[in-house]
Amino acid sequence: MDKTWHEKQYKKLGFKAQRMYPNEELLRFIGSSFFNIDKNKRKKIKILELGCGSGANLWMIAKENFDAYGIDNSKTSLKLCSKMLNKWECNAKIKLADMLELPYPDRFFDAVFDVLSIIHIPFSKHRILYSEVKRVLKPKGVFFSYQFGEKSFSFKHGWGKKVEKFTIDRINNPNAPYAGNRYLCFPSEKAVHSLLNKAGFQSVSIENVQKTYQNRKVEMQYLSIKATSSV
Repeated sequence: MDKTWHEKQYKKLGFKAQRMYPNEELLRFIGSSFFNIDKNKRKKIKILELGCGSGANLWMIAKENFDAYGIDNSKTSLKLCSKMLNKWECNAKIKLADMLELPYPDRFFDAVFDVLSIIHIPFSKHRILYSEVKRVLKPKGVFFSYQFGEKSFSFKHGWGKKVEKFTIDRINNPNAPYAGNRYLCFPSEKAVHSLLNKAGFQSVSIENVQKTYQNRKVEMQYLSIKATSSV
């Protein structure tokens, strides 16, 4: 992961470096998993976002009265995240940290999620990441991840330098979604499923989300992943 690239992006673009509102697949996950819990009792539910950025997703978690946590590797993004939380008049515990070394005790969270964040870590290191997520999740805790798939236009035609099987360094095609982004991985469903199983997750489900861009000229594959931590 190129940490300096992310810091430069947030310094240059501010809130425009990320969307302002929560990802729709994340909303479905949170809704189906936790919205049946009375809002007054949700403070007992600890939820961590990996790569919280400027808070586009985290403010919703906090606003819905969950015990919200977020980490990111950019100091500037965390400053923006604080502003976002203040705007929505809610609170979350945010930290500058590495996703591969989560600064939390074992069995601490009820849920951990990421939205297009772990894609910036080479896929060869996802085994370490999934093991860390499993470590901090309570038994039967849930992990949600929204990431790219190998059938994406930006992987097949992004003109990026392939650094390993599912990882490229920079999308150089200006007509490809996410052009200019560094170190992105586009794994297969089978590869993700296998790594999660090896890390100790069960009930792994992966939904395929197809999106088109530029009047349907290009298509991106997204993987909407949900997995439950074993006891």
